[in-house]
Order: sequence, then C-alpha cells, then structure tokens
Amino acid sequence: MKKRSSKEIFAETLLELSRHTPIDKITVTRLVEESGLSSKTFYNHFQNKSDLMIYIEKSEAERLHRKLEREDYSFHDYQKDGVAYYRKVRHFIQNAVNNTSGQEAYGKIRAEAAYQTIYTFLLKMNGLDRLTEELAFALRLYVFGLVEMFERHVLDDSLMSDEKFVELCEESMPESLKPYLLK
Repeated sequence: MKKRSSKEIFAETLLELSRHTPIDKITVTRLVEESGLSSKTFYNHFQNKSDLMIYIEKSEAERLHRKLEREDYSFHDYQKDGVAYYRKVRHFIQNAVNNTSGQEAYGKIRAEAAYQTIYTFLLKMNGLDRLTEELAFALRLYVFGLVEMFERHVLDDSLMSDEKFVELCEESMPESLKPYLLK
C-alpha cells in the first residue's frame, strides 16, 4: 500500500471537512488539527487554503492527463471520467461552488485546471508547439462552458444519463476543435 503524502492528507482532510462545514468556514488551523500534521508542514506545501483547493483540482487533472496520453483512451473517456469524478466529490464541489468567490472561486480554479490539461493534451496528441489564437480561444470558451455544464449536470441531479450528457457535450464542441479532440 502506497504511503500518503502530507499534501494528500491535507487534501483528504479538506474533502472530509467539506462534507459538513462550508469551505469558507474551514480554517488552516482546523485543517492542521484535523489532519494531525503541523502548520509548518501545511505552509511548506501551500500558501493558503486556496492553494490546497488548486492542488486537489490539479491532482485530478494530472491523473486524467496521464490517462489521456494512452493510445486506448479518448477524449470521450476523459469526459466520462470527469463526470465520474464530479459525482465522487459532489459534496465538495457543491460546498466549493456555494462558498467561494473572487480569486478563490472554485469554478474558476476548476475551469483553469481543465483548460490546462486539455490544452496540453491537444498539443501533444497533434504534434503542435502552440495553438493559434483562434483555436486557443475556441478551446477556452468550450472548456469553461463545459466545466459549468458538468457542475450543473451533477449538482442539479440531472435526469439525463452521463453517457447522453457526454454525447451532447461533444456535439456542442466548436467545429474547429473536433479534428483535434475527437479522433
């Protein structure tokens, strides 16, 4: 069994605390107390609670990115796994959406992490050094809207199946992105 890192322990602690406490009411002091680690350890890894939230999102984005690099894993699979992740941490997402704002707004953090993951994937899988301004704009517009729709689909308890949801997301993708993402 793999030993958990301090970062993972803090992330698990925040996810657990968010089940019963609004995120804006969870302090670093409480995270430290509940994790059993020290504040020095927390601040060795994170500047603040927002950094920890970014870590949680980037960790999931990196996990999905590693899967995207496999030949047998499609963008369709990526989106299905994204919905499954949202369902797994639904309580955290609901709490974060309702109790963060401004620079710490969860939706903004999540959208940026997803954009970076898909941007990197698109470059690598298509042998590109960078995207054109038009393609980067279409990707940002699509991904930021996609993140919002993922949140609504999961948090509003949509009656639509996850498979149908992913299908509609792909159909709604800008035509300029389809040759790069839907291979």
